[in-house]
Amino acid sequence: MLDINIESKQFQTPQKTTKEVLSQIHFKLSDHDFISIIGPSGCGKTTLLRILAGFDDDFVGEIESSDHNRATRKFSRLGNIGYVPQDFSLFPWLTVEDNIKFGLRIKKYSKDDQTDITTRLLRLVEMEEFRKYYPKDISGGMKQKIAICRAIASNPASNLIVMDEPFSALDAQTRNSIQNDLLHIWHEQHLTIVFVTHNIDEAVFLSNKVIVLGKDPANIQKIESINLPHPRDRTSTEFNSIRKELLTFL
Repeated sequence: MLDINIESKQFQTPQKTTKEVLSQIHFKLSDHDFISIIGPSGCGKTTLLRILAGFDDDFVGEIESSDHNRATRKFSRLGNIGYVPQDFSLFPWLTVEDNIKFGLRIKKYSKDDQTDITTRLLRLVEMEEFRKYYPKDISGGMKQKIAICRAIASNPASNLIVMDEPFSALDAQTRNSIQNDLLHIWHEQHLTIVFVTHNIDEAVFLSNKVIVLGKDPANIQKIESINLPHPRDRTSTEFNSIRKELLTFL
């Protein structure tokens, strides 16, 4: 699907010097991949995600996309993917369904299409009965489900979603529950997901690949393939063996 080749990404410091944040980031993102990115705080995970999301194109390198006919072209990032930030970023003055419809309205989908897409997604996350609620009236886990639905709805022509520590503000029980919900959505919608997290347990539970980044500048230390079937047992020997191996690279 995508061939990511970022040679270098630099920022200007307050002292007017340059600091390299990313260096030699090379990996492939295939259809229906679930890739988690882990690494030390401040290593550049969010910067990498912003490049993939199209919010930052000031880097040395290229991202190429291959279609089903194996033709390769430069990937036009902005507007082609769904983005789920750390906070829920829902519009408090809009209902649940209107938050999901927001991107569809901007793209001038018909009212019938807006309703059909929104209803399908609300059913998928078992929240159809909450469609007329406002964000203040639902829980944190529900808000995150709606943020994911909005990202999918806003990019119906694309199956690529990038997520920046989306569950970090949730309690452990809610976090575990919504991880299962996300796996269900990933499977049912045939999504491709790039997921930033600090939580190794979460990365192993969700992903088919985990990318471990080093720091100063961020570079790929390891790409770990995870072939355990879902649902995964967090207490199994195989699960904890992978978790332990990833810990050694952090």
